[in-house]
Amino acid sequence: QGMGGVISVTGEPDQAPVRVGISIGDLSASLFTAIGILSALHVRNQTGAGQMVDIGMLDCQVALLENAISRFDMKGEVPRPLGSRHPSITPFQAFETSDSWLMLAIGNEPLWHNFCDVIENPELIRDPRFSDNSARTNNHTALQNVISPIIKQRTTHAWIDLLEPLDIPCGPIHDVQQVVEDPQVNARDMILRLTHPTAGPLRMAGSPIKLTDTPGQISGIAPELGEHTDRVLSSILDLSVEEIHQLRSQNIIH
Repeated sequence: QGMGGVISVTGEPDQAPVRVGISIGDLSASLFTAIGILSALHVRNQTGAGQMVDIGMLDCQVALLENAISRFDMKGEVPRPLGSRHPSITPFQAFETSDSWLMLAIGNEPLWHNFCDVIENPELIRDPRFSDNSARTNNHTALQNVISPIIKQRTTHAWIDLLEPLDIPCGPIHDVQQVVEDPQVNARDMILRLTHPTAGPLRMAGSPIKLTDTPGQISGIAPELGEHTDRVLSSILDLSVEEIHQLRSQNIIH
């Protein structure tokens, strides 16, 4: 995260560096590895030849910089942390409500006009400082000063009830407990309940990949160290019980 530039664009402006709240280095490398393996398998099915799949964690962090590199290359300005604000779309950030926080993402003019009507400030549409997305981004602080007090007058869900019928992208900012208990998350089978032999009942994230014909599933917990060694050696290498015992007695396997 640090060397790859991700931390440099994360957090609040003019504050100490902040890491992304999840292990984005490990996770992104795993995902890119899966994509690489699938690509290599596809080529193998066409040519019959395998190949090395080389994935670097640093490379993956650079790949995730997406428009930060483009902005630096085109404008010559080094991107910095912006908090929850989007660098090129405004308003696109978190706003405090009367009871929590609301995420807003208004990415085009029809949405902006509808939003101004909902917050009962249609004069913002005619304000030259906010006449289009570029102007709003250039004057984001002034716009935030106008919008923030208005958003703080209602609860998060009251705003969602007003904004969603107009297709204005918005949503609550949930903590982990709220995510785990969210009806939509659970309707998508994203929280699974398994039983660990020593830890007892556990909740864990399900698979976000939903296939219609071959749906994936998590059938058990992660195995203990060496739990499947004998099964793998016997089924893949056709080793006998005696051969496996000999390997173990020589401390080649455990």
